[in-house]
Amino acid sequence: MTPELVARLTAEMQYEFDRTAPPDGFPKFHDIPVERFTSDEFWDLEQKYLWPRSWVLAGRAEDIPNVGDFFTFDDLGVPILLIRGKDSQVRAFYNTCQHRGAPVVREASGTSKLLRCQYHSWSYDIDNGKLVSVPDERDFVDLDKTERCLPSISCEIWDNWIFVNQDPEAIAFSDHIGKIADEMSEFQGSSLRTVAKQSEIIPCNWKVTAEAFLEVYHFRHIHSRNGESLLDNRGATMGLLPNGCSRMVTPFSKTSYSALGMNNWDDYKHVVIPGFTDLETVNDMVRCTSSAYGIFPNLITPIAAYGFPFITFWPIDKQTTRIDWTHYAPIDFDPKDGLPTNWQMRLDNFKLIMEEDFWNMAPMQRSLESPAMRGMPTNYQERRIWNFHEQLDRVIGIDRIPASMRVEQLLSNYIED
Repeated sequence: MTPELVARLTAEMQYEFDRTAPPDGFPKFHDIPVERFTSDEFWDLEQKYLWPRSWVLAGRAEDIPNVGDFFTFDDLGVPILLIRGKDSQVRAFYNTCQHRGAPVVREASGTSKLLRCQYHSWSYDIDNGKLVSVPDERDFVDLDKTERCLPSISCEIWDNWIFVNQDPEAIAFSDHIGKIADEMSEFQGSSLRTVAKQSEIIPCNWKVTAEAFLEVYHFRHIHSRNGESLLDNRGATMGLLPNGCSRMVTPFSKTSYSALGMNNWDDYKHVVIPGFTDLETVNDMVRCTSSAYGIFPNLITPIAAYGFPFITFWPIDKQTTRIDWTHYAPIDFDPKDGLPTNWQMRLDNFKLIMEEDFWNMAPMQRSLESPAMRGMPTNYQERRIWNFHEQLDRVIGIDRIPASMRVEQLLSNYIED
């Protein structure tokens, strides 16, 4: 983040503290239709038009450091593999032989210099997916091997995070996240390593889980400690970014900032957490606030100077979601040998915070499916949620969605350039 951006965000937080109502002219949101969370029709639209067109996190480039290293990725409901080619480039292919559909790799990860089908040994080049070998090729009449290449998938690397998109016409990932890449450059993403991954299955629609991390209106009500909230949601500033992405910066409460030796919420200090390797390049505002980014459709990252998680939401069915949270940090230990005590305590504490969010999700889904809920009113503090839903409709195609299930496109004038 530039000093100019830090100053602007600080001024926005002061504005949020001082305001007595939403800004003049800010639109009134109609209720978000509950059918978006409960209907088979909306679920089917997402499966057909959202997930096959979205950039999603598949893994880390350091997980496949050598030529031929691969791992499989199945979270989109289709078999995908990521492999490092002979030219050292990482590519994505469908893990689907073009003969009878068997996988070309069966293991979750490994090394292979040739992608050989596990059924009849049709073999493909790891650089371009070209079909290079067919046993008993003479028995296929007019087989054109150039038409039977392993289908590729769009794949881009940002600071060693690998993202994939099944849509060959998709905008570049760098264009999708826009300014987030520059703003997060100080976190030295390419130098980070995976500390640990944790997961939980929650009986609710995936959007219920995603929305919980797009606002802090709830924070002091479920995340308080001994009656004290760590954050002051009244000052939170929300950056609505293109393509459904977003930024949120929330000041610390008096209890929190006083504990850090700050005289006020904006008296930023270069706070370094003892026992953790520090990213010296991270600015002091991030060190003295709760700051987070959202990458549409299913990734949230609450950032910090000693490391941070990527939280992702994966729909299993209309009423079930798997939430993963994977911590990345500048570490000097191998997690395979066990975690240092301070890191284990950090992960345990974060899991507790996650569980506090989980407590409401299953009951919320049951309520959404009951006659009690007619729709969900959304307030100004929750505008990241509305921005998320607007983008969801745009990706699906507004005209494909029944009028009763749409959200109105209201926020175009509030999207940052």
